[in-house]
Amino acid sequence: MLCSACDARRDWLFINQGRHVWIRCRCGHHWAEPEITRADFDHLLRQAQPNRMHYPTVAAAMADLGFDGTFAGLYLG
Repeated sequence: MLCSACDARRDWLFINQGRHVWIRCRCGHHWAEPEITRADFDHLLRQAQPNRMHYPTVAAAMADLGFDGTFAGLYLG
């Protein structure tokens, strides 16, 4: 997978809204990913961060985690 806006291959935010999984790139571009199911998302989340943060809104999470466009063009970590 690549971000169609900036060609990034990694460092994405995965957002689960209802039955849909969305991917957001650091450049601010986002898209629905139909190949990732809710079950896949939940499984990956439990493995990656058992003590994860909860945010009041998706916008708050994007700003706090740097997916609001602030770090466009950078790969972190």
